[in-house]
Amino acid sequence: MEEKNIGSSGRNYYLTVKDDGIYLKIVHEPLLFPVVPEDIFADLRKRKIPFEENKIEKIYAAADGTEHKISPLLDGCNLDPLLKIKVSPDKNKAYLQVYPALNKRQFNAEDIINIVAEHGIVEGIKTEIFPKIVAEQDNFHEWLIAEGIECKNGEDAKLIFHFNPKGLDIKPRELEDGSVDFYNLNLIQLVQAGTTLVEKIPATQGVDGKNIYGENIKAAAGKDIRLPLGLNTQAINNNTAIIATAQGHVVMANNKINVFPIYEVRGDVDFATGNIKFPGNVKVYGSVRHGFQIESGGDVEIAGNLEGEIIADGNVQVKKGIVRGKVTAKGYVYARSIEHGYIESGADVIVTEAIMHSTVLATRKISVGGKKGLIVGGQCSAVEEILAKNIGSHMATVTTLEVGVRPELRQEYKEISRKLTVNQENYDKVQKAIKMLQEVKQKIGELPPDKNSLLLKLNKTQYQITQENEELGKRKAELEGIFQDMVNAKVRVENTVYPGVTVIIGKATYTVRDEMRKVILKLDGLDVKPFPSQGRRDWL
Repeated sequence: MEEKNIGSSGRNYYLTVKDDGIYLKIVHEPLLFPVVPEDIFADLRKRKIPFEENKIEKIYAAADGTEHKISPLLDGCNLDPLLKIKVSPDKNKAYLQVYPALNKRQFNAEDIINIVAEHGIVEGIKTEIFPKIVAEQDNFHEWLIAEGIECKNGEDAKLIFHFNPKGLDIKPRELEDGSVDFYNLNLIQLVQAGTTLVEKIPATQGVDGKNIYGENIKAAAGKDIRLPLGLNTQAINNNTAIIATAQGHVVMANNKINVFPIYEVRGDVDFATGNIKFPGNVKVYGSVRHGFQIESGGDVEIAGNLEGEIIADGNVQVKKGIVRGKVTAKGYVYARSIEHGYIESGADVIVTEAIMHSTVLATRKISVGGKKGLIVGGQCSAVEEILAKNIGSHMATVTTLEVGVRPELRQEYKEISRKLTVNQENYDKVQKAIKMLQEVKQKIGELPPDKNSLLLKLNKTQYQITQENEELGKRKAELEGIFQDMVNAKVRVENTVYPGVTVIIGKATYTVRDEMRKVILKLDGLDVKPFPSQGRRDWL
């Protein structure tokens, strides 16, 4: 008789050969390799030992350490050690399963070599562990017998920015007395001529690999990236870096790095200056008077009031108030107060006192802090959230707040979808006409001049439609990404929201009937509902 075991974490089983048959014993042992009944079934089948699954499962469940006869000892039962190769799906690893003998026969390293060769494995064979496998063959084990060479794809080229390409994320600092330090925002990222703005880490080619069958695995080369050269910048060191060629404010716009000098107005923008149109930053030490306009390719900073209009590709800061003024900015808009104004921001609108009877549209957030922190009258719309201390008034002033998606974005999405449909119809018509002319050309050899001219024109039209559809498709995908974020849109009130306030999120509308304090209004299913706020901690 001879007894061998196969390990399990928690359970171990032993097969024993006796004169009258084969016996199975299940015991509890703290072993490394887990065993389930299916493992025992597999071993018995390989050895051609007949068994009853139900009986084996009962013995396994009891695990009482008692030997149970499971089969007579028949001729043809395989009591020798069993070796099996298992290959991973990616063909990069091979495992040798060793089922120990139930007689005294031992296998050697040559047996391992033979089974590896039978399976066609030629790469990464771990011959150094063969002696250990032979020495430990009295216990079941699964050995990593071969491992291929993994390929390493090349790394894409990278840009290391030495400035913030998204612009400075400025948040006014609230002081202990409740006021806000609105003067030290430092909106401008100034650089000197010769300053390194970007460094480029080139792409790498990658290293090919091989699977265990010796087949090559081709590595993908990393993707290159073009340097985002813009105004007042220059490539150096074999196109691996960008430097500024002028002093000014560095801005990432339209996927290009630009350095804009600053245009300063020491007084007011009025009849003495006329309208200002400048490709860089503009700083006004006075006010912008009614009827005058500043159009800037960068940031605009106004030390006084804004009564006129600002159109800016960057941020706008009005240190005093916007009084019947208008701002259209691609970046942040900062102001002490807004009264009877119209504001459009491509980022956040941050106000330190109040927004009164104004229209304010923000692509991201609208926040009103300071002592008052008031929004009353007019309409405020933001994609992500609107934050204020107080909204509305005791007089139930009509105040509309919309979060989620700006109406003009919805309209733009509809127009893009309509345009794509029209373009596809036109494309099909043009393609049909081109095909007809090409068939005529094949029949007669050469088209008449007028038909040939028409064919060239149709090809050009087809190309133009394709290019336009690519741009429209990209913008449509961007808008769809914005729409998906609607579920997180909310209005947060630190102190009080009064009757007369209407909150719109998507298609849902909520009208405040009773005064509420410290609430968050957001979507709950298809409806807008108020939820308790955590006060100052939630506000911050």
